[in-house]
Parts: sequence; C-alpha cells; structure tokens
Amino acid sequence: MLRPSKNARKSQRKNPRNRDELAVVSGASSGIGAATAQALAAMGYHVLAGVRTDSEADVVRADGIEPVTLDITVPEHLDALARRISDDPERRVLRVLVNNAGIEINAPVEVLPLALWREQFEVNLFGHIAVIQKLLPFLRRSRGRIVNISSVGGVAALPVFGAYAGTKFALEAASDSLRREVSAQGVQVVVVQPGGVRTDMAARSGDLSLELAAAMSTEHQRLYSHLVNATVASNTAFLQHALPAAEAGAKIARMATTPRPRARYTLGTDAAFIVPLTRHLPTRLVDAILTMSHRSRASKSPA
Repeated sequence: MLRPSKNARKSQRKNPRNRDELAVVSGASSGIGAATAQALAAMGYHVLAGVRTDSEADVVRADGIEPVTLDITVPEHLDALARRISDDPERRVLRVLVNNAGIEINAPVEVLPLALWREQFEVNLFGHIAVIQKLLPFLRRSRGRIVNISSVGGVAALPVFGAYAGTKFALEAASDSLRREVSAQGVQVVVVQPGGVRTDMAARSGDLSLELAAAMSTEHQRLYSHLVNATVASNTAFLQHALPAAEAGAKIARMATTPRPRARYTLGTDAAFIVPLTRHLPTRLVDAILTMSHRSRASKSPA
C-alpha cells in the first residue's frame, strides 16, 4: 500500500482547517488516484475515493479516506455521490474534485476496433464531463477547484496511442472551455499533464497492446507488428525509471490545493521536455525527434 510522503504528513499538521472540507478523487483504487487520495487525506481533507469493487474499497479505506462506489460511466453512481456530498453528516463543503479515472488501450489507428475507441472516450472524456456536470454546483458554492488529469499524450500523440491520446486532446479542449466558463463563478480548473508514471495501468497497457497485435490479420502484422513491439519495448524501458505513483500523487495534491494555481502543470521530466517541444518546433521536426527518442528507448529495453 502507498504511504503518504513526508511533505504530505507535514501538510496534515499545517492545515487542520481542511478537516471541514471534502475532496473527490475518481479512479482511486490504485496508482496515481490512490496516491492522490492519500496525499489529500494527509493534508486534512476527507476524501471520497472512487472505486469500483468492494475489494478495492477494502484496500483504500483509511483515516480520512472513505471509499465510494464510482464507475463514472454509470449515472446511478454519480447520483449516489451527489447525495453523499449533499447529505454529509458534518456539513462539509466539496473543495476539490480530481478527475483521474481512466483506461488505456493502445493499437494502431487502423487496427483498434471502434468499440475500444468508444470505450476509451466513454471513460476518459464523457465520464469526466458527467462527473463535472453533477458536482459543479457543489464546487460553485465552495469556490472550489477541478483538477483534470490529462497526459503528455494530450499534446503529443505517439504511434499506437491514437485513441488514448485522442481522449486526452479532447479533455484538454473541454478543460479550456470549462475554465473560461466558470472562472467568474469562483471555480478554478487545473489540467495536469503527466508523462510516464509507474502504475499498474501503465504496466498492463503494454501486455494488452501485444495481445491485440497477436490477433491482427497477417497483413496488419506485416505492417504494424514491428511498430507495436518497438512501442511496448520503449515504454517498458522508460517506466523502469519513471516517476513513482506516490510522488506523482503528492505533487497532484499540492497542485489541487495551492492558493494560486497555474492553468496547466506538467508532471515528470519527459512531460516537461515534450510539451514545450510541441509548442515551439515544426511538426515534422517533432516527428523526427520523438521517433529517434522512441527507437533509442526501445533499443535499451531488456529482451
């Protein structure tokens, strides 16, 4: 189980007032979501941590962390979450919403079935919009904050990541519109763009890509199998040295609570490199740089 960082434990002592406030974190069963929930709880917030199963609830339940059943694509779950906040026995306000839930299914654009494209958009985009629509009235009353967890893939779409990156590009655009719509209402909208973070989802995505590749037609295997294998090898090599989930969660919690937040934050050295790269260089040059980096990491991956 992830342990709160020293900085998070210090924040708990410094911010006793947060005991009177709620925070919601979706996708909190593991990885970045679980780490963010733990960091916010250590700061003193009462965290409603979205999970999908009873076994996940048992894992995340802790002092200051209350698991709630939350599949963000299920309207009944959103209704129950809104009632939980409205009927809070201590009349605490909702101060922070961290939209973190997500899935990642990677394959070439031509190959990935449309059903899997739609599934990713349902979770990574429409689910978050549904949560925002349901909880925005609470955040308006508290002059609270929405934190949307995007990705470096929301500004740079690598090969094989078309569907996942597409959901993140769309979330970036929706976040921009939302920020401009609600700023006058006192609600702040922050986008976090993580690069590689060591999580179970990141580890599983490579295995899933290889499974999808194995099911490709002979022609598609001829066209794409080398690309899929190189992509998985590159990501495997990078994740060995990527940001730990506990560190990522602690940073997101600080971004979610800092008094004067920026509209966007990168998270990790790769994101800090890639995001400005895409803004200032010609597209063809960015293509070449990312391709070289991709090949270099793949060559360093263990066989």
